Amino acid sequence: MSLPHVSKPKSSAKGKEDAKGKAPGAPVRKSVVRRWGWIFLLGLLVLFQWNGGIAQIARTMAAGAINGRNLDSATWWLSIARRLSGNGETEYLLARVERKRGNLAKMLEHLKAAHSMKFDALKLDREQLLAFASLGRFEADSEQRLNAWLQEPDSDRAEIFDAYANGLTLVSRFEHAMEVLQNWEEIAPQDPLPSYRRARIHEHFSQTAEAESAYRMSIEKQPDFNKAAYHLGRVLLDQRRPEEALEHFGTCNSGASVLAARVGMARCHKSLGDIDAARQLLVEVLQSSYEDQLKSFHGMDEYPERYVAASELGIIETELGNFSEACTHLESALQRFPLDSIARYSYAVALRGLNKADEAEKNFETVRRSRAALDEVSSLQELLRGDPQNTEARIKIGKIILEHESQKVGEFWIQSVFAYEPDNKEAHRALAEYYASRKEELPDASQQSEYHRAFIDE
Repeated sequence: MSLPHVSKPKSSAKGKEDAKGKAPGAPVRKSVVRRWGWIFLLGLLVLFQWNGGIAQIARTMAAGAINGRNLDSATWWLSIARRLSGNGETEYLLARVERKRGNLAKMLEHLKAAHSMKFDALKLDREQLLAFASLGRFEADSEQRLNAWLQEPDSDRAEIFDAYANGLTLVSRFEHAMEVLQNWEEIAPQDPLPSYRRARIHEHFSQTAEAESAYRMSIEKQPDFNKAAYHLGRVLLDQRRPEEALEHFGTCNSGASVLAARVGMARCHKSLGDIDAARQLLVEVLQSSYEDQLKSFHGMDEYPERYVAASELGIIETELGNFSEACTHLESALQRFPLDSIARYSYAVALRGLNKADEAEKNFETVRRSRAALDEVSSLQELLRGDPQNTEARIKIGKIILEHESQKVGEFWIQSVFAYEPDNKEAHRALAEYYASRKEELPDASQQSEYHRAFIDE
């Protein structure tokens, strides 16, 4: 039986068109979509870069770090922004960082660079105003401009209050500084800085109870505010409360503050009689460079005029009778800070222990001479209690302290004259000479010297 014949369907013209047109057509359309997708993404990338791109992200992160008072992080982000696309905003932000570090010379360099790049002239002018205000350099209309700026609805009031209060403190206008801090606290009740600044002023006047209370208030507002914890530890240690102080120094025992905190902890252990623990901590700190130690102290708003770790370890070694080791550390401390009378006295004791009687006596005599000069300071301070406007006494105190105890404190006493006589030529002369003598050490010494010299030459 034969099967029925089945004929094959004939291909129509339309079928051929489908075979050659529609079947290959799908991948063609996908290729076109993909091509336009890449073009679109490339356009977005160009637009992103046109609007600043990664450099702008870096600047935004830097601005946030500055507002959060993390200057090292801000510097890192700005170094990225500068490499990718340096512009006026980058230089302006770098100027803000240097202002907050107190480096006037570098700040002015960045402001000039930003100006040459046509950055907002008003912002640059205001940044310079904040810098001079924070240094206590109030020109004729400076305070009027600051107060007007504070009234603007979009002003960064915290920045203005901070610089204003700091400058007022530097020129001994403490009552006015306290008013500014109170106003700041009223508009920003959760900001820990106003309480912290008040505590520093209380400390200056040896008002330890008030200082302790203000530091605790600052920590209550921000529990991880290491600066307040560190200074509270220092206040408690000065009150001979080492157990409590140790607890607060311990909260700072990490990150950038670790070296400063460990020196504080060592002093607590020494006060508690645990000499081995104190010695071990100081040995660990001295394994870091002096520059790193100083950076840690500066991060805590502490500017010691002693090489604290070397000085304290030298004192301990002297007390233990390890005179050779003591001399090594004390010589290192005195090389950096010859006015450290605590270290010098221990050095004299160590030299005597090594039978170097002549050298020991020279150092004992230096200590005696300094102490005699500083006794005069006590008498002059008694005069000031009865007559705070005695500018001659203030200048004498400043000069004595500059020569025998502390350049920073001596400078402060001379600066305090300007709260009563802004144009006092003798005070300006003393500071002009002081800064001129420190041009190799201080980055903005030349500008400071010229500033004070201008008042003499008028």
